[in-house]
Amino acid sequence: MSESEREYYTWERFDADVKKIADWARNRGFKNIYGIPRGGLIVGVALSHLLDLPLVLSRDDITRQTLIVDDIVETGGTVEHLKMYLGFRTGVASLYDMHGARVQPDFCVNHKIKWIVFPWETDKTSKYDNNIKAS
Repeated sequence: MSESEREYYTWERFDADVKKIADWARNRGFKNIYGIPRGGLIVGVALSHLLDLPLVLSRDDITRQTLIVDDIVETGGTVEHLKMYLGFRTGVASLYDMHGARVQPDFCVNHKIKWIVFPWETDKTSKYDNNIKAS
């Protein structure tokens, strides 16, 4: 993949975008946060601190008042799988989404156009995120 096909996401942008998600989430009745592994955990921890809400580490602890977060909703498969497992709907937010995803987040800050390389990953390790299922 060429450099022109990549977007390098910075920690500064992350901080600004997480604040946007926090502003959206405030006063919506969320009682805790679940970050979808792997990148969603980073978003979840940051939001947990900003919103002063506990982080849920098991999908078995997700309730209707849980905010589910991820770094990117690309195909929507992970969110779709998680919602089917839960059997109910709860709020979903992400840093990025992609047009045409099967399931869209309720709130998203950016729309994916290029391959995103987040500051917590490398070009090599980002390929592993394709194999993660919500657990």
